[in-house]
Amino acid sequence: MSDDDIVISGFSARFPQTDSLNEFGEKLYRGDDFITDDDTRWPRGGFMGIPKRVGKIRDLRKFDAQFFGVLPRQAEVMDPQLRLLLETSYEAIIDAGYDPAALRGRKIGVFVGCSISETDAPC
Repeated sequence: MSDDDIVISGFSARFPQTDSLNEFGEKLYRGDDFITDDDTRWPRGGFMGIPKRVGKIRDLRKFDAQFFGVLPRQAEVMDPQLRLLLETSYEAIIDAGYDPAALRGRKIGVFVGCSISETDAPC
């Protein structure tokens, strides 16, 4: 391995209409639709040309604040993307076969990709 090589040893993600990476893969191979109709968010037929179909992540409001050392009130007002970042970072470390507590003081990185959030609107 050279100094320029990188290793992706753990992975975690959230996708619409799935509870796990395995379920995502199964649904993807079957050709399932991850995007659903949502008349509660926008009026029937869309609003001002905006489609009413959305890809929702399940259980977005669930978060174990105590586990991550976050005060309950702070967790309530925290951007859901930050809560997901904490959860998926932890899961990626576990997926890589590491004990997060054993990584303190070591040179590691968690690299993240995300997109625009509209989670301030009703989920």
